[in-house]
This record gives sequence, C-alpha cells and structure tokens, in this order.
Amino acid sequence: MTGWRGVAALAGAVVVLVACGAPVGAGDQPHPDPVVRTASGELRGAEQDGVRRFRGIPYAAPPVGELRWQPPQPVRPWPDQRDATASGPACVQPEAPDMPEGTPHSEDCLTLDVTTPAEPGAGRPVLVWLPGGGFITGAGSIYDPARLVRAGEIVVVTVNYRLGVFGFFAHPELGETSNFGLLDQVAALEWVRANIAAFGGDPGRVTLGGVSAGAMSACTLMTAPAAAGLFHQAIVHSGSCGTSHPAGAIGEGVDAISSWHPISTIQRNGQALAGQLSCADLACLRAKPAEELLPHTGQFPLIAYGTSLVPEEPAAVFAAGRQAGVPLLQGTTHDEHVEFVLAAYPGGITADRYSAMLRTAFGPRAPDVEQRYPVDEFPSPAAAASRVFTDRDWICPSWKSGLDQARKAATYAWVFTDPSAPTPSGQPLPEHVRPATAHGGDASYLFDFPNGPALTSAQRPLADQLVGYWSRFVRTGDPNGAGSPVWPRLDAGNPDASNTDTGNAALELTQDGARPIDVAATHHCGLWF
Repeated sequence: MTGWRGVAALAGAVVVLVACGAPVGAGDQPHPDPVVRTASGELRGAEQDGVRRFRGIPYAAPPVGELRWQPPQPVRPWPDQRDATASGPACVQPEAPDMPEGTPHSEDCLTLDVTTPAEPGAGRPVLVWLPGGGFITGAGSIYDPARLVRAGEIVVVTVNYRLGVFGFFAHPELGETSNFGLLDQVAALEWVRANIAAFGGDPGRVTLGGVSAGAMSACTLMTAPAAAGLFHQAIVHSGSCGTSHPAGAIGEGVDAISSWHPISTIQRNGQALAGQLSCADLACLRAKPAEELLPHTGQFPLIAYGTSLVPEEPAAVFAAGRQAGVPLLQGTTHDEHVEFVLAAYPGGITADRYSAMLRTAFGPRAPDVEQRYPVDEFPSPAAAASRVFTDRDWICPSWKSGLDQARKAATYAWVFTDPSAPTPSGQPLPEHVRPATAHGGDASYLFDFPNGPALTSAQRPLADQLVGYWSRFVRTGDPNGAGSPVWPRLDAGNPDASNTDTGNAALELTQDGARPIDVAATHHCGLWF
C-alpha cells in the first residue's frame, strides 16, 4: 500500500552502450541481450515489449553487519559481466498487499532498476522514481514504468531504499547521523549522475519523483544541501512537505502526526528500542538479526531534521523560499484520506461522533470546520470526515507548497478525480463513502503493478493523458503539449484569487476531461492556511 504504514558518490567514467550481437528484425524474433558498462562493471539486461530493462543494479554496498545504520558506502566493482535481468530483493519490511507473494526481502537491498526505450539513443531525460509505503514498506521494483518510457522516450530509474527501523533509526551513539533511507536516495542520485549516460540518459536532465512517502522524500531532498544539483525537476505525488495529521485523523486516541521530527525525538525512540531489546549499546543492536528488529519497524516512519542532511524542517524551508528552485509537478487524488478513515474507524462514524472528532482534531476551531463541512451535505459522516482530512492534511498543504515553489520556478498542480480508480489495498470502497478517489489510486494510471488490476477501456484514455503530461514534464519541465487541455501554471502572486484564470488553478484530471479548478476555493484552503 502506498499509504501511511511507511553518501558516497560512485566515481569513475561511464562507457557507452555496447551492442551484444547484430540487430534483428521485428516481430517475435529474439532480441540480443543489451549490455552496458558502468563504473562498477558490465551489466547484461533484457529487451522486451519495446523497452530494455537492467534490474537489480547495486548502487551502494550492502548495508549489513557494521554497515547497518551507516551512510551508504561505494559498491565493490565486479570483474565479470553481471546478470541484470532480475530485480534485487525488497528492503526488509512487513507484509504489504502490493508486494507480490514470494518477493524476497533482505537488508542487502540497495539496488535500482533502469528501463530505457529499446532503440539505442543518447541524451534522453531521466526520471528517478522513489516508491511509497509510509517509509515502512515499498520497493522500486514493483513500479513498471514501460508506458512512460515508450510514450516519452525517457529513461526511468526505480529505487529501493532502507525502510523503517533499518532506514530511519537514530541513536545518541550515532550522533546526528540518521535518515539512512534518504541517504540511500542521495546515493542513487549520485549513481545516476555517474552512470546514466551508459544507458542513454542525460545526467544533466534528471527529474526526481515519488508517490506518498516517495513524494515526501522528494520534497525533503529539495531542501537537502547534499542533493543540490543532483536533480533538475521534481514530481511530488500524493504527499508534500506540509503533509501532517491532527489528533484523531489516523485513529481514535492517536495524537497529531507529522513525518518530520527533531533528531532528538528519534534518538529517544532509538534508546527506547535498545531498552526493549535489552541492549546497552549500538553494537548489541547491530548484532541483532533483522527478524528481531522488524517487529519494531513501525516506530520509525520518521524523517529527522536538525541534521547535516536535513538541517531544518522542510516546511519551514519552503515557506522561507530556500528550497531548490526547480520546476515542480505536484498534486493529489481527490479523496486521499478516505481509506485512512475507514481503517481508523472500522465500526463506523455517527453524526455525533463526527462532531466529537472535529473537536478532538481542531479544538475551538471545530465549529468553523463543521460549518464548512456540514455532515448532511455528504453521503455519510465517514465521507464528511474523509473530506475534512483530505483537504486539511493533503490537498491544501500540497497547494500551499506549490505556491511556495511557484515563487522560484514553474509549478503545476493537479487533483486526480476518477472514482473508478482502483484502491492500493485492492478492495473496493464501500458505498457510504462513494464516489471517492483514494490515496494512490492514480499510480496505476502511470505505472503497471504486478498485483494491480488491468485498466479498463474506460480508464485508458485518462491513463494515456496522464502519461503524456508526466512524460512531457520530464522532457521539458512543462506538461503541456499538442492534443491535451492546457495545464495552467500556479501563480504565487495570486494565492487568494477566486478565478482560475488569474493563477490559482490546479488541473482536475477526470475521465470526462481535464479542466482547471480553483483548488483553494473548492477545498476551503483559506480555512486551513
């Protein structure tokens, strides 16, 4: 599920693509295996369905033994040709519904997959994609980018990074070193800069994108000094550096939640874990087998700030205008929080309970919120709660971050509205919260997933439109192109405008067509900011 559950540069020159045999004709004839030489050694991939794939490529040394809870270290070169036809194991994580059954999990997981057009080329723009999963689950290998690659003539790199207790642990013995999953992402970007030309990519035209936790990673790296210059555009998809949840939004009795905390908070979590496992020091924790640590991974879905990698809380950096000035594509689904409400309140929500939830979440502001979101205007109290928390936690923070970015670079916002979209859990939404478009519902319109349902004939035109917008943005920094409705830029000079023609527009993407909407007015962002 893509929801909340969840650096050393590689040196050396890159060598051009090596052909393995003569070209063959089209049709069902077998293709020669494509071969590339990277800074660490030669790779043999595979070609199929109009794309070339190189899988399971190490971008850093295995973070095991003494390298557990250390920044990623350089890969040890391999002397012989390496088979790159199978993805590496997923990083150690709990079970998740979007992970194919039988997928191996390992701490030795710092690998990436590269997908390119079948036709050899050079200087193609590059998308580096970070998976979601609440910093607890997920793997780059489950995102098949073939449609984006073929339609946009781009190169896509999907990345595994350390998760949970293995990726976001902190402890006083480590000092300010933390955020190992983010450090992995920086190492992957360093690998791309050093090696992607061998695959036909342009290291000077890299877009960093991600969904959910991957989106929050991408926007965090827009504030990270170590990532400066490693990417030139960003896609922040169903998550932003302003995403947070008030008390009760994730469950009854659950306090307010943010993904970003001072390093000292996460160090205390690390000390508490050491006490739970009867460990007096870090050496004892490093000696623990992964399966003994895994049950505690849910304590670490957190990014530390006050570190050299993330010096300040990212939302504050965006508000001050000190983030990377790169073109940005940023947006959400229409009902991001609907499945979270259903999971948090499985017994259902009455009208009285809805009012109590608002009091818990917003205190003295609750009457104003209830006046804007009266329960009788929704199919059910659960649908009303979903609308409140979607607007407050997801859509409006994304809009606000977009306005912050629009002061520095071209920024395009969207809201994806297709109630027929599959949910990441695979379960249809119950009638009392429909119509709704759940968190992660648009991902299958851009990527194919091994456990995902096939798109219907009614959904395919919208999927093709999204692929076109996204791939054009990767190519040019502008999603617009012939044959698609115009996507207006956000204009930071008009944040309170009520007319979509004056710069406060997001593009709503629906099966009936794409159209600009005033996202601030539609989703009551003036109430939240």
